[in-house]
Amino acid sequence: MSGFVKEVTPRTDALQYVAERLSFPWSVRSADIPLDSALGKRIAGDIEAEEQYPPFTRSLRDGYAVCSPDVVAATPGTPTFLNRTGDVLMGTVPEFSIASGEAAAIPTGGILPNGADAVVMLESTTSTGGWIEVRNAVQSGDNVIHAGEEFSAGQKVLSRGDIVDFRTVSILSTLGIKSVPSTDLRISILSTGDEIVPVETRPLPPGRIRDVNGWSVRSLLSRYGFEASYRGILSDEGDDFEAAVRDEIEKCDVLVLSGGSSVGVRDHCSRVLEKLPPPGLMVRGINIVPGKPTLIAGCLEEKKLVVSLPGHPLSCLTVAFVLLLPLLLRLVGADGEGYGIKMRLPILSDVTARTGPEEFVPCRVTAEGKIDPILAKSGYVSSLASADGFIRIPEDRETIRAGDTAEVWLW
Repeated sequence: MSGFVKEVTPRTDALQYVAERLSFPWSVRSADIPLDSALGKRIAGDIEAEEQYPPFTRSLRDGYAVCSPDVVAATPGTPTFLNRTGDVLMGTVPEFSIASGEAAAIPTGGILPNGADAVVMLESTTSTGGWIEVRNAVQSGDNVIHAGEEFSAGQKVLSRGDIVDFRTVSILSTLGIKSVPSTDLRISILSTGDEIVPVETRPLPPGRIRDVNGWSVRSLLSRYGFEASYRGILSDEGDDFEAAVRDEIEKCDVLVLSGGSSVGVRDHCSRVLEKLPPPGLMVRGINIVPGKPTLIAGCLEEKKLVVSLPGHPLSCLTVAFVLLLPLLLRLVGADGEGYGIKMRLPILSDVTARTGPEEFVPCRVTAEGKIDPILAKSGYVSSLASADGFIRIPEDRETIRAGDTAEVWLW
């Protein structure tokens, strides 16, 4: 039966293979969104600076604008004295220049007068009458940021697929960009299984469980800039299942199914995905633990991607994080590994592994910067609540001993 996973594909190979077969990145629809509504969304195209930044050379410190050769020998024991020629006012262009032997008071952010090439910090000076005592030398460019030093006009400042967040919104606002071309990728999420019921179901009927995966996957995608629509629960019945999947594929660009761990549901899902236009069903299992029973399909001509995630909650979220997210990033033209943080840290306790599959174990990071594994079964729903990410154990690595360093992927 097609539901049995007999051959599995390494995760990185699956990512590369699917991206190539579906010719990622796609030309995704975009919409110009006001800056105040664009937070958390992915940028649809490269953004270039229309003007240089800073627009003028300005001071980085409160102090005095000087000609650096005048103070090259200044020390606390042998200070240099300069004539105070004026004050730079915030928000105005100085109407005077600095000649040799002169200095001008300047606030942080003030425009550097012509003739000056450095700023002496205020704490290194004393003002006496019309003279400024300078007790420390500066070189040309010290405590100054030059016009166009950070961005030149026409320079790319953000790339296609970057996310608008607290780190990047400052660039957009600085450059006066008040609307952002954002990706309009339609993602649908469907949960599968006759045992699955809506979250509001009370009392819970015997043999049933409330839907977890639909909501958790939607939340994960949203965190990384991909808004998705939760479309409810599918029946396991073959004909109804196929009709619902086909109908949903027509309405979206990316369909994410959760469930399908059982042989029967995997059979339905495999048969439906095999009928898609080329390339159809591309991956029938991933060589990872947890998450082996994952299916990936798509249609190149119609620009459709379908990913069927495992049904157990921990397996589902693991595959969504390590496989679905990088697929979506490649689809929109972003860096496929450009999310979360990957590093190596020492581990607190042994983690048992076996060579063969790539394994992902939930973990938390302690205040001392060590990894504390969270050992959990694939059906657990609470293991990720306190987790900071996953320990990644490569295919060729066996048990990791306490004190060894391990690769950790943080949210």
